[in-house]
Amino acid sequence: MSGVHSRSIRTVGVGLAAVAALLAGGAAVSATPRIDAPEPPGPVRDLVLAPVEGGGARGTGFEASWTEPAGTGGGIRTHYVVETHDATGTRLHSAATGATTAGPVRGDRCLGPLTFSVRAVTQDPHGGAPLTGPTVLTEFGKADPCPIHMSLSAEQTGPGAVRVDAAREQPVDPYVAGPCELTVDGAPAWSGTCGGATGWSTTLDGLAPGTHGLVLTTVSPRGEQHVARTSATVT
Repeated sequence: MSGVHSRSIRTVGVGLAAVAALLAGGAAVSATPRIDAPEPPGPVRDLVLAPVEGGGARGTGFEASWTEPAGTGGGIRTHYVVETHDATGTRLHSAATGATTAGPVRGDRCLGPLTFSVRAVTQDPHGGAPLTGPTVLTEFGKADPCPIHMSLSAEQTGPGAVRVDAAREQPVDPYVAGPCELTVDGAPAWSGTCGGATGWSTTLDGLAPGTHGLVLTTVSPRGEQHVARTSATVT
């Protein structure tokens, strides 16, 4: 019995040695150097926005140019994602390009400044997902609120009738106008457009005797409101 027991131990020892050898071989395979994951591109350099002509009386516009990120030469495939938004957040332009230029991009000077963004995207040479670099932002133009200030006056012209005059006040820009609404005692009475170079007039009929509050609310291109008030007495 002792001889059989000794052979069993030797057999187990040989088996364990074989397993250890296999594991050692596997470790040697797994130790093969792997290819490091590529780095995403850096920020674009030397971003410049140059003004361009055209776009109408309220138009503003630019062309963009930049230099590729450092370290993206040597055959690395690179393209760029560009976007432009106005001051209200409205997207005016969006594109992907292989060039280091974009535009011309045009917008409304009353909605300035315009914000231009660009980021580089490179392709993983080992077939992985595209690699996106940081976004570079810059602004073009200045904040121009293009306000629309109106003054309001009213007088009775007949039984239950009141003539209302709205005049354009400084600053007067003939190219800036916006929607406006006239209310009488809080109820809508007239709506249209305010601004431009001149004002407007309208006649309200059917007003009851007494003093009425008139309010004209005008909205500028940027969404800001200007309120003009007056009162009219009907006898």
